Amino acid sequence: MPTATTGFSHEAALLDSSEYDIRQSNLRTVTQSRQVDFEDLWDAWKLCSSPNWDGDGAREVEQDCYRVAYRFIEEIPTSLPSPTISGEPDGHINLEWYSASRRTVSVSISPDGTVYWASLIGTERMRAAFHFTGELPKTLLSSIARVNAG
Repeated sequence: MPTATTGFSHEAALLDSSEYDIRQSNLRTVTQSRQVDFEDLWDAWKLCSSPNWDGDGAREVEQDCYRVAYRFIEEIPTSLPSPTISGEPDGHINLEWYSASRRTVSVSISPDGTVYWASLIGTERMRAAFHFTGELPKTLLSSIARVNAG
């Protein structure tokens, strides 16, 4: 629905309508740009959502973990590549960016919103943990970009 306007002319209505169409198109583009990641997350969660999913006693990946991971993926800039997504035996969801044996970032997302991450870029190692509240740390985003830059 077009936003309220201060103009009453036919041209003002056309401009409002065009702005609305552009915003809707941008919204669909942003949503679809990570669509494959959301599908991969769903597939990983379905595979790992029951106890002992790995046949070796793995904990189920709970729906709360899925929700946190979904919100996390929403915050990944579209300029960064997609991660590989999988379940972990401790019930967490893992996102990984890998380009070579010494160029990787691994993110482990817990159901309570705690995010653990580690990177290895050449000889540089970095690791940290934070509680996800809707924003990704710049150091994490920088590490992901660096892994895939070279």
